[in-house]
Amino acid sequence: MMYRLFICAVGMMAAFTFRAGALELDYLTVGSITYSNVTVFGANTTDLFFASDQGMSNVKLKYLSPELQKKFNYNSNAAEKVEEQQLAADKAYQANLAAALEARVKEAAQERETQTQAVYSQAGLSDAVSDKSPLGQKAPDLTFTNWVGGQPDLQGKLTLVSVWSPKSAACKKWIGPINELHRVFAGKMEVIGVTTAKETDVADADPKINFPCALDPGGKFLLEAGVTSLPCVLLIDTNDVVRYLGHPAAVTTNTLQMLLKSSEQ
Repeated sequence: MMYRLFICAVGMMAAFTFRAGALELDYLTVGSITYSNVTVFGANTTDLFFASDQGMSNVKLKYLSPELQKKFNYNSNAAEKVEEQQLAADKAYQANLAAALEARVKEAAQERETQTQAVYSQAGLSDAVSDKSPLGQKAPDLTFTNWVGGQPDLQGKLTLVSVWSPKSAACKKWIGPINELHRVFAGKMEVIGVTTAKETDVADADPKINFPCALDPGGKFLLEAGVTSLPCVLLIDTNDVVRYLGHPAAVTTNTLQMLLKSSEQ
């Protein structure tokens, strides 16, 4: 920015029309402002440059009296063209500046994402293998109409989503371990279930789940998340980004403790 201002200043000085002697004025009125003890240094196509009791200043020639405009060879058509060029140049500069800022923001976001994903990789969770992988992508909407066990507040929290079925023998084996994660990390993260089963089947499940469970009868969440087998869990970070999708065996107490500790640093 300072470099651009320097170039502009040099350009304006180069465009001055200097005269043999500086023009001295007792005062100079431009609109509602009056300058006293004025010494005019010169002018270019659009501006008059001078010093006064208010310091160094410049004003547009088009706002001066006809007498002063004539003295400094003001040409309204030429001035209009120059101002249009200046406006176009300023717009181009602003556009380039905005593009540069956007690029830096994206670069910083990508760097943060790379660092975050490294933490999950070091914790033993899987890495994305293609652009179509849900890992590192925004999680599917966790807004459900019906819940068993009350609707939790998931905003800004690390969330473990257990996709399961009360009638699945494989899912039943993991109810106990996931209940334990819910107990151990209460207040530090949320554990929820999502199922396509009926409310009565969830309520009568054996073993019983101790965490809130959302009812997804149409399987919308499963489809959006890319769940193809049960049991399955998703680990969603505080920014609603999917960090793990797969078998619950990978999500252990030690893994979650490591991730929570990293998020606190």
